[in-house]
Amino acid sequence: MSATENGPDISPRGPIESPGRALAIARKSQSISPADLAIRLRLDTKIIMALERDDFENLPAPTFIKGYIRSIAKELNIDSHAILESYATQAALEPPPLADFSSRAPEQIRTNSTIIKSISYGLAATLILLVALWWQTNYQNYEAPPPDAIVDHELQPKPEARPGPLPLYSYDIVEDGQPRSIVTSEQAPTLPDDEAPVAMEALEDTSNLPQLVESHALLISTTDEAWVEVYDHAGNKLYFGLTRKGQLIEIDSEVYYRLTLGNADSISLQYRGDDIDLSLHSTNGVAQLELGTVAVEEEQ
Repeated sequence: MSATENGPDISPRGPIESPGRALAIARKSQSISPADLAIRLRLDTKIIMALERDDFENLPAPTFIKGYIRSIAKELNIDSHAILESYATQAALEPPPLADFSSRAPEQIRTNSTIIKSISYGLAATLILLVALWWQTNYQNYEAPPPDAIVDHELQPKPEARPGPLPLYSYDIVEDGQPRSIVTSEQAPTLPDDEAPVAMEALEDTSNLPQLVESHALLISTTDEAWVEVYDHAGNKLYFGLTRKGQLIEIDSEVYYRLTLGNADSISLQYRGDDIDLSLHSTNGVAQLELGTVAVEEEQ
């Protein structure tokens, strides 16, 4: 619908110096108040008044201002082309307004954000530092056990064991419910001279006799890296450290041992020739157990 169909054309003629003044003159010529015009356009009255005062600093972005001018010009039945040109000229001469950060939506933080990367790098560096401190605290304070208490078979092969002398006491062995005593050398009867070689030969053949030499040997072998701690009854360290794969440790200096074994699934343990089942003493891969007894005189 053209301007002539709705009434006289009251569009401004010639160049316009003030777009707001042109809008105000057109509104007043039709006896329309700012409040009525705001109701028709569903705008705030403050926007109408700011436009007529050319107070563009208190209005939204230029795109919105141009939309307001077109809507008012259409409602007042005037040509908006000259008013928009005047506004464009005036807006180009004014410095750009400061960004209104309070009205902007908050920026979304994404995974590739610099803040996220900085925090991730900081956490990684802190974790590395804590691991280094833990390693330094647990492994640099390692005290080597006495050389006479531990024999590492990888460095020092064990000499071939030879049978020692029989002790001066006896053992009772139960067979088929009937006890039988093994007589020691102190109780053995005196043999005639002609039978002495036969008796000595019988004593030298100990393959069929029980082992009478009491041993407190503790053997630890590993199939993977593991943590081994061995203490005596007084709490002294007999072994403390990280073992290598295939390492064999032998300790035969005490009658009582207290052990803490990490990665117990990779450790085989023998005490006095008997295999020890570590699964009975393990919790979450760590085995803690005690072997042997403490002598009465040592406890007193």
